[in-house]
Amino acid sequence: MRLWRVLAGMLAAGFVAAGVTPAWACACGGYLPDAQSQARAYGEHALVRHDAGTEQITLSMAINGSSKKAAWIMPVPAAAKVELGDPDLFYRLNRMTRPKVVERKTYWPFRNLGIMAGGDTAGAAAPGSGVDVREQMVLGPFQVVRLGGSTGSAVTDWLRTTGYVVPAGLAANLTPYLSEGWEIVAVKLAPKTGGERISGETPPLRLTFASDRIVYPMRLSKGASTAQTVTVYVASAHRVDATKLPDADVRPELLYAGRVQDDAMEAPADFLTAYAVTYRDPSKITSDFTFDRAATDDEFQRIEYVTRNDGLLSTIGVLLGGVLLIGAAAAVIARVLVRRSSTDRPGRPTDIV
Repeated sequence: MRLWRVLAGMLAAGFVAAGVTPAWACACGGYLPDAQSQARAYGEHALVRHDAGTEQITLSMAINGSSKKAAWIMPVPAAAKVELGDPDLFYRLNRMTRPKVVERKTYWPFRNLGIMAGGDTAGAAAPGSGVDVREQMVLGPFQVVRLGGSTGSAVTDWLRTTGYVVPAGLAANLTPYLSEGWEIVAVKLAPKTGGERISGETPPLRLTFASDRIVYPMRLSKGASTAQTVTVYVASAHRVDATKLPDADVRPELLYAGRVQDDAMEAPADFLTAYAVTYRDPSKITSDFTFDRAATDDEFQRIEYVTRNDGLLSTIGVLLGGVLLIGAAAAVIARVLVRRSSTDRPGRPTDIV
């Protein structure tokens, strides 16, 4: 949870600085607050673990604002087991994948001049509603329902009748998943205490389902009206490449690749590959993320250069050392020139008797 407090502040500041208002859609699903709320999900990290035909997605969101109740939905390709995730997971992932810091020194008066500096590198369905409620459960602050639906409109009608705001276009974006036989996990977030409001970050939720490929659902974000950012950590037997992109013109940035030691990523799915991407025009999203084994298991870690100024005293020492070095070199050169001048001087003529 500590990580999400930090991320919440960083992401909020970044969106404000960029003049971006957080959208209703998170990167893989929809965060649907109550009608009187302006709360929005603006940050999302996910761990996707794949091993022997089983995929597990652990997801948490940071929420800007507050609401008395809300819903979050996510499509999955097969029946899902839903559980609470480890609250410290993303804190550990952040530490594992952060850049390696390389320090470079600079000296006064070169401070801040760029000289010698390094580069920066979600209830039950009504009869005849077209929604099949397959399972209901309570997990911490979550009320979870697994849904099947005949159409996207049937699912959004179900959400609407339970009192939540349904964004325009959500039914259309759900329809392709339902036509492919996917299941919808609808999560209601409701505080345990009356009058309490939801804000900050949500506890991680873990979904486990059968899948013969590594997939991270993204097509619901097509309905977002503002930029969407997502960080996806993929744990599998080998390094992975993104083989299908939500927007073919926007490539994710590789953050990290390497073997790790963590209970959430036990062998053989202990090779972690991390990507981050921002979609500034979500309307161009047409596909989900899919990942496949990379050509090699080469490891990768970002490098962050930090420039440290040693201050005036160190600068004086460096300058004095330089002066002494230059002086010594000048003295040697002068002696060489004097010797050469003496050797080349013509001798006095000899008297002839």
